[in-house]
Amino acid sequence: MQIINTLITKNLLYNATVSEKTVYERKKGGNTLGSSKQTLIIGKTKALLFSAINEELRNKYPKNMPLLYSLPIVYADIHQAKELMENTKEI
Repeated sequence: MQIINTLITKNLLYNATVSEKTVYERKKGGNTLGSSKQTLIIGKTKALLFSAINEELRNKYPKNMPLLYSLPIVYADIHQAKELMENTKEI
């Protein structure tokens, strides 16, 4: 995937998981349900790199910006956290 390649190459992501999902939502103006296929990318990175990732994606996809949000890693194995810190861009 182009997004993952860009972000990992620039050390903005440590790793990523890709999943194809079906998203269901209420159609506008009614009570019927609509569905669409979406690709979900979950990337592990440092919280302080969020702004840099957002800027990179806004520049690369100015007319079709992907949905971007953050979920904090509250607890992590010390060795895995160290790998994350060592393999992403220094802040």
